[in-house]
Amino acid sequence: MSQGPSKQIFSSLIQGTVRGRYEQGHTSGGRAFVKFRIVHRTGYRRDGKWVPTTPMEFEVTCWDEDQMLLARSLRPGAEVLVTVKKFFAYLDQSDEPVINITPADIVVLPGSTPAPTAPRRQRSGDLVVSPHGENIAAASWPDVVTDPQLVHHR
Repeated sequence: MSQGPSKQIFSSLIQGTVRGRYEQGHTSGGRAFVKFRIVHRTGYRRDGKWVPTTPMEFEVTCWDEDQMLLARSLRPGAEVLVTVKKFFAYLDQSDEPVINITPADIVVLPGSTPAPTAPRRQRSGDLVVSPHGENIAAASWPDVVTDPQLVHHR
C-alpha cells in the first residue's frame, strides 16, 4: 500500500515580541538568510491574578526575499504573528536549547510597532555640497529640489 503526499492537518501560530536586531548572512552554499528573535510570553490566572510563566524565545530564520525585507524593517519591541512552516531545535554554542522557526508568513500586529524616530534635521552649522560642487549652508539649501534642470543634471 503506497502512501500519497502528506497533508498538513494543523497550523502553528506564534505571537511574540521582537527582541534585538536582525542578523543576516549566507549559508556555505551561498543562500542568503535573515534571522531575528522573538519572545513569547504567556501565563495563567490564579485567584483572579495573572501569573506569568517563563517566557519562551524563538529564533525566526527567513529565506524568502519578501520575508527577509520585512525582517530587516522590524524594530525591537514590535509584536509579530508568525505562521510556522517548520520547527527545528538545536543547541547553540553555549549548549542552550534554541527553537528555530522557518516562517510561512509574518504579520506585524497593528499598533505594536514602536514609532520610528524622526529624521534628524540639519543644524545651522552643517554644509551641503551642491550638484555643482559648491559648499552651501544647510539652512539656506531647500529641503526639496523642484528645478527639473537641476534634478536631471542637464
